[in-house]
Amino acid sequence: MQNPKNSITEILATLDSLSPFYLQESWDNCGLILGSKEGSFKQIYLALEVSANVLDQMEADSLLITHHPLIFSPLKQLISESYPASLLKLAIQKNIQLIAMHTNFDKTHFGKYITSEILGITEFSQEGFLVQFKWDSDFISLCDLIKEKLQIQTLKITKTQNPQCKNIALITGSGGSFVRELNQIDCLITGDIKYHEAMEGIQKNIHLIDCGHYELERYFGEILLMLLTNLGYKAIILDSKNPFSYV
Repeated sequence: MQNPKNSITEILATLDSLSPFYLQESWDNCGLILGSKEGSFKQIYLALEVSANVLDQMEADSLLITHHPLIFSPLKQLISESYPASLLKLAIQKNIQLIAMHTNFDKTHFGKYITSEILGITEFSQEGFLVQFKWDSDFISLCDLIKEKLQIQTLKITKTQNPQCKNIALITGSGGSFVRELNQIDCLITGDIKYHEAMEGIQKNIHLIDCGHYELERYFGEILLMLLTNLGYKAIILDSKNPFSYV
């Protein structure tokens, strides 16, 4: 008899209870990406994304839960040598099923985990993607804290003429587009800030700290592992590699 905890239907219901899939953005693609709702699996693996390295490490007949969906939009072609078809082919060959928890997870877990468990900020609020907290020191000391806690050597920053750095906003992933929506915020911490978003931040007197997309979201596996362990599941974290290096 099949263990209910090894059922795709059961794990989807569990994940939905932790972070409802209906919270995903309209452009997103959360939930079951590859497999069958009637399917089962032998082992759960967790990773930031689907990659050849991650799939190579997995046992056959397993489930991979990632933060980033392998498929974001409808595919017009499936060419084995191209992305993401090459990864889909490898997953199918090993009978690996894929589930993604992306913008829904950002809204329910990611921001508050980075704020409290990584940065050590105990008092904050979260609404959707946006986490807000107060900072009692200056901009440079906030940068130093982020570098220390995220264990990164450099930050890309935009420092404005604003003498204040008290009201802080944090958005994991790519949050630069939120600059135009922010009011009464002195500093935004996020990743993947674009040039024109930086210019808008300067105009609005909002300091910007770009930590990097990977640097803010590499904790996906450890967050979800803790949640699943508390519910009696066993899972293995596979490290996703940062696609960028610095010279």
